[in-house]
Amino acid sequence: MSLPEDSKQFKNLGLNAFNRRRLVGTGAVLSAGLVATTLAGKGVFAQDATPSADGATPAPQSDESSGAQFPKATKLGNAIPPEYTADESNWPSEGQNLKATRYVTKSTISSTTIDKLGVAWNVPISIGAPFGSLVANPVIANGILFQQDAQSNVYALNKETGEKVWTNVYNDAVPSGGPNGVGLGYDMAFFTLGGSAIVVAAKQDTGEEVWRTNIKGYRHEGITMAPLVFDSTVYVSTIPGTPEAFYNGGQRGFIFALDASTGGVLWYFDTTTDNLWNNARINSGGGLWHVPSVDDEGQLYFGIGNAAPYPGVEGFPSATSRLGDNNYADSLLKINPETAGLEWFINVKPHDLFDLDNQLTPILASVSIGGKDTNVVFASGKHGIVVAADADTGKELWRTPVGKHQNDNLQELPADGSTVEVFPGTLGGVETAMAFAEGIIFAPVVNAATAYSATALDPTSLDFSKGTGQLVALEAATGKILWDVELPTSAYAGATVVNDVVFTGGLDGIIRAFKVDDGKVLWTWQAPAGVNAPLAASGDYLYIPAGGPFYVNAESKDPEAKPVTNLVALKIGGTATISGGSATPAAEASPAASSPGDSAGNTFDVSTVDIAFDPKELTIPAGTDVTIKVINKGVLQHDFAMDDPKAASKLLNGGESDSVTINLKSGEYQYYCSVPGHKEAGMVGRLIVK
Repeated sequence: MSLPEDSKQFKNLGLNAFNRRRLVGTGAVLSAGLVATTLAGKGVFAQDATPSADGATPAPQSDESSGAQFPKATKLGNAIPPEYTADESNWPSEGQNLKATRYVTKSTISSTTIDKLGVAWNVPISIGAPFGSLVANPVIANGILFQQDAQSNVYALNKETGEKVWTNVYNDAVPSGGPNGVGLGYDMAFFTLGGSAIVVAAKQDTGEEVWRTNIKGYRHEGITMAPLVFDSTVYVSTIPGTPEAFYNGGQRGFIFALDASTGGVLWYFDTTTDNLWNNARINSGGGLWHVPSVDDEGQLYFGIGNAAPYPGVEGFPSATSRLGDNNYADSLLKINPETAGLEWFINVKPHDLFDLDNQLTPILASVSIGGKDTNVVFASGKHGIVVAADADTGKELWRTPVGKHQNDNLQELPADGSTVEVFPGTLGGVETAMAFAEGIIFAPVVNAATAYSATALDPTSLDFSKGTGQLVALEAATGKILWDVELPTSAYAGATVVNDVVFTGGLDGIIRAFKVDDGKVLWTWQAPAGVNAPLAASGDYLYIPAGGPFYVNAESKDPEAKPVTNLVALKIGGTATISGGSATPAAEASPAASSPGDSAGNTFDVSTVDIAFDPKELTIPAGTDVTIKVINKGVLQHDFAMDDPKAASKLLNGGESDSVTINLKSGEYQYYCSVPGHKEAGMVGRLIVK
């Protein structure tokens, strides 16, 4: 999911980034901002400790790759890396295979065995990040599972026992809080340090770095995706922002092709047109949030992010700074890697006002249509539309809206400052990966609204706790909805198919399994935290990155449970229990008799949860010292901050507390969480002083 990273920028531009062509130069020369490094026995990042503040010493940089006239990748082996062919239980990239179907058949998990799934092992991963510690899909090869957290740290674990193989510590915040992740190929693990926009290649067995390449743009474009490696080439993209600056004017996403052997830049591709739609001082957009897919001929398919500003800014209401369709934002692209040329594209959401990306990895499949086998590509994203196109020609075959839609096609918003409620909102639509199996597309849906005026998003309209979901099965040949299951939570865990079972999950932490053919509920399991990352399956195992915000509902197994962020492995026949302790240490817990908003004298309790204050409105006396006791009861890091007057608690991990003393005149004041993205997500409150 996409999250804003610069609160001041978003306030000024009226933006919220939850999110969230032709070859620029065939012989693209590396500039000062595009430097690759090949390491000779240096820069080993294989720490024994869990991530720490100091981390590892960055490897030196050099001008290893510069300006060959016609750059070609150094061949490391077959075009399809061995990780995809040597062992069918591998999961080498985010989409499981190069066509991104997320469909596993070589597994013992099925509708007849699923009730035997139990815990095999778990690894606690507790780091601070705007939208949870785990936002990446696990990947697997050669008996090792690789997991990246939202601070760019990489964990290599024995896939059967969870024992550590190595850990590389970077503590580099990811723009928008994720996603990120690892891509595997040619015995190397490829990953990114998102805020720094560094692409890293490391040895799978030891974690020793092989090379680094910095692709950070001149306008501070960072990375929030996992790389994909194919044909000795690493594919990765920048997005319009870093933790320091997000969707500022002039920021745009570029797709990069890097030599997998050296990290040298082979070519790059601008995912916007006309110098940001003829206003690079104001506009921004494009880039990838997820890996591309690859067809049998080695052609590449990309899903592109949104255009900005959205919905507009002062002087340019309703996105009038970027008139026209805003190609290639919100588009599906087919690119020939031999020329870096665009074969065709479909702009799924022209001149989008509402941050409705087409960001997901396209799925490729052969489908019988009218009795003819047709190569089809399927795309979707936050716009909440599933689109099918002929992969050879780019002809659109069908499009089917899924989930709730309301006002999302508007092209003009009220000029009087009033707001319009839009579904899907900036947190909604098809946020995470779809899957394909046996002629069916599975789309996980988030129904969450956002209110917009002509120049701003209303952050108070964003509330993760109110989001609901659906899992929708569509006939791949026609787009007809075969079945549609409603969920009481936002379905941010994507869709994963294992034999005749399709899995999904969400912020209530419940993993749900459905029968592929009819949507019948087969099984549920309560994870120890919210799930905001897709699952992976291998052999007897199902891997669950449970590190997201946690919201209980009527179906929660234990509404009073304290969330604990963990990577959990379930196994057929597993009998272990979740270990690792609570995210809320007993020493920091609030007194049993206390509840949010309670007061003792002039001390008032305010709890932070994910992502909200409880209470959202608090009344205190004027003209006297008042102490606000802030208790973090969530998984994520939070604080309590005020701008007028200036006041702030310390940054609190789950279970920690702090106090702030204020003395205010009668009136109304705002308090908010200053963690990047949280205020924009609606984590604000009102203080009434009288």
